[in-house]
Amino acid sequence: MNKKHLVIGIVLIVLSSYYAFKNVSLSELSTAFKSVRYIYLIPAILLVALTFIFRAMRWRYLVRSVKDVKTSRLFSPLMVGFMGNILPARAGELVRAYLLGKRENISFSASFATIFVERLMDMLMFLLMLVGVLFFSADTFSQGAAGGNHDLRGYMIKFGWISFIGSVGIFLFSVLLQYKNDWAVKIVDFCTKPLSHKWREKIFGMVHSFTEGLKILKDFRGFTASLLLSILVWVAATLCYYPLYLAFGIEAGLPMISSLIILCLTVGIFISLFPTPGFLGAFQAACVVALHDLFGVSKAVAVSYGIIAWLVTMGFIIIVGSIFIVKDNISFSEITSSKERVE
Repeated sequence: MNKKHLVIGIVLIVLSSYYAFKNVSLSELSTAFKSVRYIYLIPAILLVALTFIFRAMRWRYLVRSVKDVKTSRLFSPLMVGFMGNILPARAGELVRAYLLGKRENISFSASFATIFVERLMDMLMFLLMLVGVLFFSADTFSQGAAGGNHDLRGYMIKFGWISFIGSVGIFLFSVLLQYKNDWAVKIVDFCTKPLSHKWREKIFGMVHSFTEGLKILKDFRGFTASLLLSILVWVAATLCYYPLYLAFGIEAGLPMISSLIILCLTVGIFISLFPTPGFLGAFQAACVVALHDLFGVSKAVAVSYGIIAWLVTMGFIIIVGSIFIVKDNISFSEITSSKERVE
């Protein structure tokens, strides 16, 4: 494990946690936790489980372009891979690609390409949600404890534009790999000229395998089904925050779109900009910005909400991932060394 990544991850956790917990006393947190109606965590957990069912179904369509794999066989690498995000530098994606490749005898590059397309679809869903939030709820950013959050709205717009431009560029290059492969190869050749012959060969080999994993772009029905399942993934992910409103008794003062704002800030922005191990700290900071700064919920409740929401999601991932680790006889050292093996 790269020590530099570990140090950076710890620093990000400390900084984001400091922001989230600043000016919140232990007694306030204790009071907030005591008021929680934990029965409402059950529907939240079920909705989290539903998001992973939809993710596995979607992944099957993406992997099908390389090899037809049953959905049931994808749950193990999916859950263990997401569990791998507790490692520094978001290593979970590499873990997932490695485990799928090993289990189904698929090259790592082809396996990773399916996850790459999945992430592009998630980014598309995020951008659509962000546009909806900024267009239909612009007044949201003029209320809250901070007395006005126009700067936050500006940052979200800038982040959205950067993400949009990057996603379009990556998608167009992916389309070139499938429909005008010789053009794409010429671009790669031009960009890798300064590198040694050894590295150029490695990169071209990866591009070839990557192209195999992107065949879903030629499968209209499979690609359409994947997009529809992406919508279901994000709808379920958005809805899972609402039962937690009921748990904290704050549903009356919050519009339904607030769940979408929390999702945009946590999963879309904070976790992308501050990739802490297991999303710890960054997740809680995003909940504070959404609930406290935008909607005026007390900071103690916002922080405790962030802790419970994080435990619901990561707790489910860790428990189910651990079950598959035991069931499939996967060692923890194999998970932690996946990145080094890939390299």
